[in-house]
Amino acid sequence: MGILNSMSGSIYLWVAIAILVFWCVGLYNRLKRIRARGFAAFGSLEKHLKTFDVLLNAYAMVDKGDVVASAQTGSLAGEWLVLKQKVHELELANKAARLAPLQPQALAVMAQAIDAVLQEWILISSEPADLAGSPVPDAMRIQWEDANTRALSARAALNQIMQRYNESLQEFPARLIVGILGFKPAGSL
Repeated sequence: MGILNSMSGSIYLWVAIAILVFWCVGLYNRLKRIRARGFAAFGSLEKHLKTFDVLLNAYAMVDKGDVVASAQTGSLAGEWLVLKQKVHELELANKAARLAPLQPQALAVMAQAIDAVLQEWILISSEPADLAGSPVPDAMRIQWEDANTRALSARAALNQIMQRYNESLQEFPARLIVGILGFKPAGSL
């Protein structure tokens, strides 16, 4: 009778261990999938943010640090240079965030850079038209606003995914072992 109880006890132990292992594998795979979606959303955001520099160069508002003399620049020549600098800082923050994917500090710096670019754009684009015309070419304004809308949408999607990921890390009993599995909380924009 003692051997039979010993065997049934070890069976329960092995079943419990198997369940625990399968649960850990499932948790690991689930968290990896969420992070992969976060990386994809980050890539989409990067693509839309690169459009800002492309637009500045395409409309020759700024050329290698010097403002191109045109009717569109008018009295805002210095503001175009500031916008170009802010876009350059955004590119640097983007590169740093790519090297430390989804890390809170890198994403916080990137969020500040995005906000700085958007604030500078609002400053330039809200300037009233004068005799020379609008300070921003209409085609550029349309393309910039479209890129901005797409970037904001990608930013919101990334934040939503990262919030879900962080919530998954904090769920009980997952929070007991996520550190062992190598998962750390992600930042948001």
